[in-house]
Amino acid sequence: MVVFRQSTMQVSAEIRWFWMGAGPCELDAWFRDPERHPCPPGGGGSRTDAYLRDEGQEELGIKRRGGQKGLEVKGLVAELGEIRTAPFVGRVELWTKWTSDALEVPPAASVRTDKRRWLRKFSTDGQIPVEVALDGSERPVTGSLPARGCNVELTEVRIGSVWWTLGFESFGSIDTVEADLGTVAALIARERRPPSLDGWKLASYPRWLRSTQLPP
Repeated sequence: MVVFRQSTMQVSAEIRWFWMGAGPCELDAWFRDPERHPCPPGGGGSRTDAYLRDEGQEELGIKRRGGQKGLEVKGLVAELGEIRTAPFVGRVELWTKWTSDALEVPPAASVRTDKRRWLRKFSTDGQIPVEVALDGSERPVTGSLPARGCNVELTEVRIGSVWWTLGFESFGSIDTVEADLGTVAALIARERRPPSLDGWKLASYPRWLRSTQLPP
């Protein structure tokens, strides 16, 4: 039996898509449409992350978030089931994440990514998912952060070219994250009328970085 120590690492179920395009994508207008959503997304600020350049694998992501000290280390644990709630179709992955202030990525081995992210956070602490209103710092406007839930993010990423990425990342315990992601994806597909993801590429950040022509 494997026991995950929540105090030392975070467990998440995730699925993500990428699309290359210099202008606003159709999902950008949908994600912020007040007629489709009960509250505006949080965030909208910019930051620069530095990823370890490692073209030999796609199961491990190592990055320095913004100007913070140390690194985030994220590892793929397993492939889970598929969700088939159009337009959100694909296999969900189980990831774990650790942070360390003692580790650093040498500048010569890093890839700079400039990001602007908008975030929607859903609580699954109750019987049905409820969206949590967020401010510009991605913090709840009222109350505290939920113990269980799912983040839905839309991010503009500049890495030589301009890309967009839509990602679902559920949080909580290893026993709940897969189901919570599926529940939130189903709610959004059913009630918020998302546009098609035709032409978007299903990939994690490490897989996308490995398959993308990176700047020198």
